[in-house]
Amino acid sequence: MAAISASTPRRATSGRISQAYTAASPGRFPQTSFVREEARRIDDRLEATLRIPDVDPTAIVVIAHALPTHGGTMRTPIMAAIARACAERGWYALRFNFRGVGASAGEWSGGRHETDDVAAAVDYARTLAPGLPLGLVGYSFGAFQILAYLERGGRADAVALVGVGTKDVSFTPRALPTIPEGTFIVAAENDQFGTATELQAAVPHARIATVRGVDHFFVGKRDEVGALVADELARVLPVPSHLP
Repeated sequence: MAAISASTPRRATSGRISQAYTAASPGRFPQTSFVREEARRIDDRLEATLRIPDVDPTAIVVIAHALPTHGGTMRTPIMAAIARACAERGWYALRFNFRGVGASAGEWSGGRHETDDVAAAVDYARTLAPGLPLGLVGYSFGAFQILAYLERGGRADAVALVGVGTKDVSFTPRALPTIPEGTFIVAAENDQFGTATELQAAVPHARIATVRGVDHFFVGKRDEVGALVADELARVLPVPSHLP
C-alpha cells in the first residue's frame, strides 16, 4: 500500500497480519537448509536482520516490508518466507525495518522519507557484499518504496514486487507510480486493495504472477510467494552451481 499521512505506527488490531516468524518448513534445496540469522544495524539507525545461507553467497537481496500502520514489519510471516526462499537459493537476504518501526530510530513519515531507508539498506548491502549482484524485493508499501527508489535513479540487478495495490487503505482507486515495462509482480487473486485482474488492467506492461484463492495477506500461500519471487530473481541473480 502506498504512502499515507504521517502518523505513529499502530499495530493492526484485526490480527490479520501476525508479527511472529513463520514456522520452519522443509526447504526446496537441502544443500542450503542450514542457514543462520544475524541481527544487523544499518547506519546505526535501522534495525535489520541478515539471513545467511550455508554456502558461499552468490548475491544479496534487500527486502522491504509492508505498511507499518497496518502491522507491517520485517518480521511478518510473508517477509520471513521471502527471506527463506532467497537464502535457499544461496543468497544473502537482508530485511530491515523502516524508520520508526520496531527498533529502528526516527519517526514514521508516511512514505515521504522512507525511500531514503531503502537507499541506506542498498548501500549497506553493497558494502556487506561488494561485487555481488543485488536484488530488490518489496511487499505492499515496501513495493511502492522500491519503485520510488528506482524512479529517483536507484539501481538493482533484479527486482520482484509483491502486493502492489491499485487502491489505497480506504479502498479508493489511486494512480500508480511509474512501473517499468516487464516488472515482475506477484498479485493475490482476491486482493482487497486491487485484484490481480485489476492490477493487470492497470499495468498491462508488467508481468503478473497470480496466487489463487488469497487476499492481500497471502495466508496459506506465503511459501508460494517466496518461491515465485526467488524463481524470478534467479533469472538474473547467479545461483551456486550445485543447486538446481
